[in-house]
Amino acid sequence: MKTASQLLVNTTGILLQNHAFDHLPDEKLSLIRKSFFRLTNEKHSLSERKQHETALLNLYAEADLFTETTSPQSMHQWQTVMNCFGRFTDPVIEQNSGIE
Repeated sequence: MKTASQLLVNTTGILLQNHAFDHLPDEKLSLIRKSFFRLTNEKHSLSERKQHETALLNLYAEADLFTETTSPQSMHQWQTVMNCFGRFTDPVIEQNSGIE
């Protein structure tokens, strides 16, 4: 069984491949990559891992899940990660929240 941290790392890799973060400024992309690689390294302390998990999760809210390359599987994984970490978000509701 995968841990929540492993699921976060795997999903981040998929979202990066699907270009879900391409619209973000370079400094945020750099933070995503830094946190991603730090989480893949087992040498870091638990507190440092939690810090990088939080940084990634904060940027997950800015993922563009409506790109041409986003698959239903990657959207499902995104929702699973958000739920695992107690962040319940529905991307369809957020995208359409400005519509009257």
